[in-house]
Amino acid sequence: MSLSYPRNGVVGGLLLSTCLFLLFFMVCCTPEEPIQCKSENTDCTITNSYGTFPDRSVCRAQSVVYPTTEEELIAAVASATKNGSKIKVATRYSSSIPKLVCPGGQDGLLISTKSLNRVLKIDKEAKTITVEPGVTLKELINEAANAGLALPYTPYWLGLTIGGLISTGSHGSTLWVKGSSVHDYVIELKIVSPGGPEDGYVKVRVLKDGDEDLDAARVSLGVLGVFSQVTLRLEPLFKRSITYTNENDSNLADQIVNFGRKHEFADIFWYPSQQKFVYRVDDRVPTSTSGNASYDFIPFRPRSSELLELIRCLEGGLDSSHNAEWKCGFGNLVTTLHSQALRGYH
Repeated sequence: MSLSYPRNGVVGGLLLSTCLFLLFFMVCCTPEEPIQCKSENTDCTITNSYGTFPDRSVCRAQSVVYPTTEEELIAAVASATKNGSKIKVATRYSSSIPKLVCPGGQDGLLISTKSLNRVLKIDKEAKTITVEPGVTLKELINEAANAGLALPYTPYWLGLTIGGLISTGSHGSTLWVKGSSVHDYVIELKIVSPGGPEDGYVKVRVLKDGDEDLDAARVSLGVLGVFSQVTLRLEPLFKRSITYTNENDSNLADQIVNFGRKHEFADIFWYPSQQKFVYRVDDRVPTSTSGNASYDFIPFRPRSSELLELIRCLEGGLDSSHNAEWKCGFGNLVTTLHSQALRGYH
């Protein structure tokens, strides 16, 4: 296979070739630890699972604590409040693109929920599950399934933690019922917040359905306190039947709403440069339905920071080449590979 570049794209072509060569030898892995400290748990920096924030700046904090119990979490919040330290909550992989976890300077404290990762209770009769905030979406789904239950609507990436995905308003894809936001299925929260001297510098509140503060706490971005327990309402376990169809995008705008109302988990992938979109026809079916595939969404598979850097390098090479034909060809290659990989199903 040979590649040609216009004269004004020689540098871009060389950069692109270099990136492709390095990319060939890269091996994906789980995201790196988002929090790195120079001396044990002090003089720390925090990033996200993408390896960088949009402004490419570094977020710093004076220290980090990793509570393993609710009692340790309460003590950490009380101590930081008494000392006048800024506090921000960090999750296992800190996947948010904005710098929501940055405490605003080197005098701040990060409280990581990484070790608050236990499933506390599953009530089959009430169809509820109670977990600590560091439990991942994958762990919750598996524990619920073992009890014959399911969280109906979820984001794609199973590495998200429950505390993180709820507080940032993460969602799946549906126009049905309440919608696809996970926080709409939270029926109880236990939250640890700063308090005054009369409270011992910490408050622990349990918010339930009907409490006026519950809606605010559910999507609080970690600024109203730290979740110590989350209870979600589940549904009986079910399977999903999924097929994909390719369509021309000339009438996309006219079809989106009707398509979403027709299929419970409907989703659309739009490829403007190719003037097409892909329907994901996705509906709930009984567990007795044949088939037992699993889903590993390709764009959200674990990638190292080095790999992400190489992808940005590749994109830069494509831009520098000024070769529209090659850029479109690369886009076609990506969609073809996704299709051949069954879009992540196996």
